[in-house]
Amino acid sequence: MNGETVRFELTQPKRISLSESVADTIAEAIATRIISPGERIVETSLVEKLGVSRVPIREALKVLHAQGIISGGGHRGYRVAAFGADVTQQIMEVRLSLESFMLRDAIENWRQGKGSPAILWQSIDAMRSSAKAGSLRNSLIADLEFHRHIRQAADNPIVGTLWDTIARHVLIVFNFERFRDEDLEAIPRQHEQFLDWIEKQVAQPETAFTDIQIELENHMLLIARKKKGAVSISR
Repeated sequence: MNGETVRFELTQPKRISLSESVADTIAEAIATRIISPGERIVETSLVEKLGVSRVPIREALKVLHAQGIISGGGHRGYRVAAFGADVTQQIMEVRLSLESFMLRDAIENWRQGKGSPAILWQSIDAMRSSAKAGSLRNSLIADLEFHRHIRQAADNPIVGTLWDTIARHVLIVFNFERFRDEDLEAIPRQHEQFLDWIEKQVAQPETAFTDIQIELENHMLLIARKKKGAVSISR
């Protein structure tokens, strides 16, 4: 930064639940490395760059601090937390656990005619558009929205609320090199394959929970396994 004013190349936060929207914007900036790990977060700089007042900025920083995405606080200010291997592993373990329950409930609801997995095509189309535009940021967000649609279809308030709590962590981890495919055009294809599996399960009378866990883990760790050999999430 070197004291220079640099505007975030991100969509300005929405005016609904402004502090939460600001927190999302900051998390996106961390995910796409506009704000780097260890970098100091300056409140006055955020006010200028995002065009909002200090109050929602402060509230957003408190939320991100409580979630462990930034550290510090008080007179020391905040810094982006380092997402080391141990923390990343914990995030992936929690994500797998929560999304397994979400996917189980979503599949059952779709079987009963409560909505349709076709809703997931919206996110896949967004991934395709992002790949054409070469936008990593939009690809990350579309990926998260794919899983958010499953969260909504699950209609499980407890698991959904817990998933919402780690959604920003997941967005940041998505951009780690070992979990990301450099070929953005491959990402929609990977999700098409996952959606194909989901649709097959909806057409069946039941699906074993262990099968859901295995398929979801395979989807989550596809790139990491290609790059580093066998990788698993302990359960």
